[in-house]
Amino acid sequence: MKRWTNSLILLCTLLSWLPAVGQNGDRALGVSSTETQGAESVRKLIFKVAPVYPAELKRFYIGGTVRLDVKISPQGTVRTVSPIGGNPALVEAAVAAVKKWKYAPASSDTETQVTVVFDLRH
Repeated sequence: MKRWTNSLILLCTLLSWLPAVGQNGDRALGVSSTETQGAESVRKLIFKVAPVYPAELKRFYIGGTVRLDVKISPQGTVRTVSPIGGNPALVEAAVAAVKKWKYAPASSDTETQVTVVFDLRH
């Protein structure tokens, strides 16, 4: 078990050295997120929950980036969240938070990509 934990920490450390994409002003919390959408599908984010930084990774100053595909219902609730890349040790925390986000209502489902950055160095 210890070997697996050390391997995970090493993997997370290596992944944390990758350049972060989509950082914004939430840096004081150690977590930030941004979205990218096509011009035809812009939905205003009206409620945002910050991900919980996993304690073990936080203790060792291990961060990283998680990229997610998000499908939003016409009512503004998040239907599905699918990871498309990033630090695998942080995916669960990012997905759990984004599932709680709320968007402005629209006439149909829309999709967006969200980038969540975990970084304690700033």
